[in-house]
Amino acid sequence: MKFILYGAIIPSLAALSILGVKRGMALHKAAKINTEIPENTADDTYLINLDPSTCAVDIETKLGTSSVYTEVINKRKKTRKVEINGVASHDVGTFPSRGNPNTIREVKQTFSVPLEPTMAKRKTPGKGYDTGVLFSGVSIDPFTAEYFVGPTGAMNREWNITTLTSTVDLGLDCNNAHVQPSGKYHYHGTPSAYLDDLDADGTKMLKVGYAADGFPVYYKYGYDESGQVVAYQSGFQLKDGERPGNGKTAPNGPYNGRYFNDYEYVEGVSDLDECNGRWGKTPESESEYYYLITDNFPSVPLCFSGTPSKDFQKMRGGGPGGRPPREHRPPPRRH
Repeated sequence: MKFILYGAIIPSLAALSILGVKRGMALHKAAKINTEIPENTADDTYLINLDPSTCAVDIETKLGTSSVYTEVINKRKKTRKVEINGVASHDVGTFPSRGNPNTIREVKQTFSVPLEPTMAKRKTPGKGYDTGVLFSGVSIDPFTAEYFVGPTGAMNREWNITTLTSTVDLGLDCNNAHVQPSGKYHYHGTPSAYLDDLDADGTKMLKVGYAADGFPVYYKYGYDESGQVVAYQSGFQLKDGERPGNGKTAPNGPYNGRYFNDYEYVEGVSDLDECNGRWGKTPESESEYYYLITDNFPSVPLCFSGTPSKDFQKMRGGGPGGRPPREHRPPPRRH
């Protein structure tokens, strides 16, 4: 069985403190590795930053504006209107950075989600959406504008590169977040500094926001069947074997976590479904559906069990049929 690696990136980016988890057993060790390892390595390349101390920028002070998250409840229309400005209520990393040349700016967004969300007949893929919004004033945007590019420069959009891999540096900070050219700061994974501010110590469930379909989002802790608060992991695992591509029109090499398609959801290995959600007791209900942000892949929900609000759809660039804006420069290397 493969280990899942969690790296806590220190300011020098020269060393990683790695926690390996196997069947609930934690192993701690220190290791020095390259910040970008070969893309076709046979090793598991999943990497997530869980060290809040590596974020030291008070972005509210730097921008001279406060973080905004507001809600307006319309009971007649049964909607929850959320407004954010993309200015995090917690410390962030330094931007521009080596892997991300963009500067954080105030970017206002307004979303409307159902006050009483319901399960849809089928799940909706999250590609082309911000999949959620957190009380920190920042949205979740898990997918990237990075794809496999063959020797001729042709891009294969079926093979989307994840940010949570050590094979490429897309400039994530300790919140597993970075910045789009528009200045929009957004999460790709566990928002470590925000959770540290909230004292996420595993003693209680911690609600952190809403998904695009209106269901609540919690950090990884939830009640089990006995009523105890436990930490959950997703049911995604790396596929076995080699990718089917020829290295020219599609990637070859082992499934190592570079691409979203390197992973598959495996029934029965987790209490969470393929959208990182589950039914259960919460502080607000004896039984409701909710999503969890986990520390293993994919960390944040990649699909919706309800019907996502169109307000979360990225109409410019990220929506269906559109080309997403590149999140970093220079142009992609040929893979």
